[in-house]
Amino acid sequence: MYSSKEFRLAPCPEANSYIQGKVRIQFLTDRFVRFEWQEHGIFEERQTLAVVNRNIMPVGFSVEKQGKTTTLKTGMMKVVFTDDGKPLSDSNLQVTFELNGQDICWKPGEQDDKNLGSTIRTLDCINGDQKWTTRTLETIPGKPQVKMQTQVDLGKGFISRSGWSFIDDSNNIVIDKVDGKKWITPRPDGKRQDWYLLAYGHDYKAALADAAKVFGAQPLPPRYTLGYWWSRYWAYSDSQIEELVRNFDRLNTPIDVMVIDMDWHLEGWTGYTWDKRYFPNPDEHLAWLHRNGVKATLNLHPADGVAKFEDQFEDMAKAMGVDTAKADKVEFDITDPKYMDNYFKILHHPDEKRGIDFWWMDWQQGESTSMPGLDTLPWINQLHWEDMENRPDRSGKRPLIFSRFGGYGAGRYTIGFSGDTYSTWESLAFQPYFTATASNVLYGYWSHDIGGHMPGAIDPELYARWIQYGVYSPILRTHTTKNPEAERRVWEYPAPYNEIMMDSIRYRYELVPYIYSENRKAFDSAISLCRPMYYNYPECEEAYNCKEQYMFGDAMLVAPVTSPVDPSSELAEVKVWLPEGEWFDTERGEMEQGGQTITRRYMINEVPVFVRPGTVIPSQVCPKRLDDKCYKNLVMTVYPGTSGSYSLYEDDGISTDYLKNKCAVIAMSHQIVDGVKEIKISGSKSTFEGYENNRSLQIRLEGSVPPAKVTVGSHTLDYVFRLDEAEEGWSYNGKSATTVIKLKSIDLNDGVTVKVTPRPEINADLAFGLKGMFNRLERVNIINTELTGCGIAHEKERLGQDLSHASRRISMTPATFAKEISRVRESIPELAVILDEIGHTGTHENFIPRIKASQVAIKLLQKSGYLG
Repeated sequence: MYSSKEFRLAPCPEANSYIQGKVRIQFLTDRFVRFEWQEHGIFEERQTLAVVNRNIMPVGFSVEKQGKTTTLKTGMMKVVFTDDGKPLSDSNLQVTFELNGQDICWKPGEQDDKNLGSTIRTLDCINGDQKWTTRTLETIPGKPQVKMQTQVDLGKGFISRSGWSFIDDSNNIVIDKVDGKKWITPRPDGKRQDWYLLAYGHDYKAALADAAKVFGAQPLPPRYTLGYWWSRYWAYSDSQIEELVRNFDRLNTPIDVMVIDMDWHLEGWTGYTWDKRYFPNPDEHLAWLHRNGVKATLNLHPADGVAKFEDQFEDMAKAMGVDTAKADKVEFDITDPKYMDNYFKILHHPDEKRGIDFWWMDWQQGESTSMPGLDTLPWINQLHWEDMENRPDRSGKRPLIFSRFGGYGAGRYTIGFSGDTYSTWESLAFQPYFTATASNVLYGYWSHDIGGHMPGAIDPELYARWIQYGVYSPILRTHTTKNPEAERRVWEYPAPYNEIMMDSIRYRYELVPYIYSENRKAFDSAISLCRPMYYNYPECEEAYNCKEQYMFGDAMLVAPVTSPVDPSSELAEVKVWLPEGEWFDTERGEMEQGGQTITRRYMINEVPVFVRPGTVIPSQVCPKRLDDKCYKNLVMTVYPGTSGSYSLYEDDGISTDYLKNKCAVIAMSHQIVDGVKEIKISGSKSTFEGYENNRSLQIRLEGSVPPAKVTVGSHTLDYVFRLDEAEEGWSYNGKSATTVIKLKSIDLNDGVTVKVTPRPEINADLAFGLKGMFNRLERVNIINTELTGCGIAHEKERLGQDLSHASRRISMTPATFAKEISRVRESIPELAVILDEIGHTGTHENFIPRIKASQVAIKLLQKSGYLG
C-alpha cells in the first residue's frame, strides 16, 4: 500500500517507457498507458494529489519505427505516435485496442459519451438527480435571477462502455520536498500534458484493480464505522447527548458513533473552543462516551482561521509570529506548512487526546489560495489523514476522516460526507445509483444524511425506507438540519415505523461480519461494497438500465424500496432485473428465475434482497457496540440450495495490522451428502491479537421445512420451542420458515460439522413463499381483529387470526407443518370473502371506514398473488 511518507514515487520501470523528444510514453500495464508532453522536455516523476504510484509491473512492448512515426505494441494495445514536435493531438497520436472482437481507435480530444460516471463533491442543492442552480437572465432588462433545475453530471470515472477512459492530470499540484518537508508545490513553468488512458474494454474489474494501484486503494475503515452514527444539527449540551445514548441502550438499539455538529464550540462558523456553558467539562464528557463504548467526532470549518476569542489564539499567534496587539485572528493558510503544522499541534491534537476519535471536515476551508491551481479539499483531506497515520502516539490505530469527495484519488481517505440532501423520495431514489456509481472512481464509502437534511421534516414511511436503504449502504448515519420538526430519533415515530427502524438498525449490526469481510475484499480487489450490476454482467443491456439496484458485496443483490406504498394495498411495487439463473428473494422466501425483469410488491417491513441458491451469509447476534476484537456470537445463514460457502474475514477491527495480514479466516460451507445437509465451520490460525477460538454459534437455514433431526458429531440436539432461553438445541420458526440451530460453544481450531436430516414425507419446496405469506397474514389479522367488535359479526370472523397463528402452531409442533400449510393456503380465498362480508357490517357511522379497511386487507392478499 502507498506510504504517506513518500513524495517521489518509485519510477515506472525504465523498460516500460519510450521517450521521443518532448514526449514520454509509459506503459503502466499492457492496457494502461501514460502520455506526457513537456514543453521543456523534463518529465514528471513526483506524485500529484491524484497519482501516488506509477510502478505497477514490468510491461513488455515492441517498437517499430518508420520515419517520424513509431508504433508500440503490448499485446493488448497499439500506440502509434508521430513526432512532429507539437503537443499531443489527434494528428500525431492514436491508440488501438480490441473490444468484443472489434478494433477500437482512440485519439486525443474524443468525447467519452459512454463513460459510466464517477461522483461529485456534494449533494448540496440536489433533489433526486436534479440540481438547483441560479441563473441571471442577461437578455431581460434588470437581469433578474431565476432558479433552474439541471441534470446532475457525475463526471468521468475509470470505466466506460466505450472500452476506454481518459484522465487528464496535467494541471494537478505535485508533492515534493519543501524545506525538508513533504509538501505541495506548483508544476514547473511551461506547458505540459500529463494524460492517463485505460483501455480495458469491458473488463471493468481489472481496470479498477489497476487504477487502484496508481490512484490508491481504499483503506479498510475501523469496524465501528459500520455501526449506527447519530448525527443532527442541533444545539445539544453534554447531558442531552448522554441521554440520547442512554435511550438507545434502553431500547436495545445499538449505536457506535456520536457526531457532534458545530454547536460544540463558541458561536460562529469556525471554532476550536468548547462552549463551556453547555460542555463544562469536555474531558469528562468524552470519557463518559468512551466508557460507554461510543466514539465521538466533531464538526470542523477551518476557513476563518483562529479568532481572537479562541482559547488557542495566543498559542497560535505566538507560533505563527503574529502580533496579538494588532491582529484579530490568525488567518488560515493551507499552503503554509508552518501554519498547518501548528493547525494540528495546537488546534486538533489536544482534542484528540481528550477523546475525539476523528474529525468531520464540513468542506468550508476556502477554495482559493496563494498557490494557483490548488484545490484545498483533497489537500486538507490528505493532511488530516497523514497526520493521524504518522503519529506514534496513536498506537497504530487506523486513520479516519469524514469529508467530501476530493477528485481522483479521494478514495484513499475514507469516509465521504455527501452533503445536505433534500428530505424527499426523489433523493432517496437517487442515492442507490449515486453510491454504486462512485465505485467507478474507487470511492466506496459515501455516508449520506439518512432522512435528508433539508427542510428536515419527514413522514414516517420515507424515514423507514431510508433507514432500510442505509442498512445496505456503506455507512448508516441519520442526520438533519436545525429544524424542531425534523425528528430523527426513531423511537419517536408511531408504530409500526418505530419498531421497523429499530429492527433495521439491529439487523445492520448482525450483518457487520459480512459487510466487514466484503470491505476487506474491496481493499484487496478495488471492487467497492456497493457496485453496479454491470461489473458482473458487462454485456447485458439490462445491467446498465437498472439504476435503483446494486450488488451489496459479492452475495447480495439489493433493490431498496424508494417509493411509497399504494394505500389501497399497503404494498410498494419494485421492479428488479435478475441476471440469468435462479435467485432467492430473502424477504418473500420465494425462488425466482433470472434472465428477466420482474415486478414484485413489498410491505413496509420488507427490503428486496436476492441471493443465489446455496448462498452463505456470515453474521452475528446483534451486539450493543462493535468494540469486540472478534465476533463472539457467530451466526451462519444458509439459503436454499445444494451447496455453498463463504470465507469470513476477521482482524482486530481498529489497528493498521491488517496491512500486515494479521487476521483470521473462518471457513463456512454446506453441501448435501447422501440426502443429509452437512454444515461445516472451521477457523484458520489467527495472527491478530484478540482472536478467540471458542465462540457460540447459530445456524439459520432460511426457506427450509422442519428437519427430522439435527446432530453434532454423535450428539443429537433436542428440539426446543423457546430456543432463546436455552443454551443449545434446535428450533423451527414457522413465521419465517427458518430452521435455527444453536450451539453454546465451538472451537474454531477443531472445527464443527452439523448434520441436518430431512423429513422424507415433506417436500422441501413447501417452504417457498411462507415468509412473505405469513408476514402478510399477520397484517391482515390486525385489520381483521380491528373489524370485529363485542358482537359476533361472522361465525368465522377470527379466520384471519387462525391462519396467521398457524405459524406459531408449527413452531410449537413442527410435525404439523404440512397439514397446517396446506390448510392455510386453501383457506386464504375464503378469508377474503369473510373480510368483505365483515367490512359491510356495522353502524352507519363506521360503515365507510370498515369497507375501506377490509378492502385494504383483500387487496393485500390479491396483489400478493394469493387469490389467483
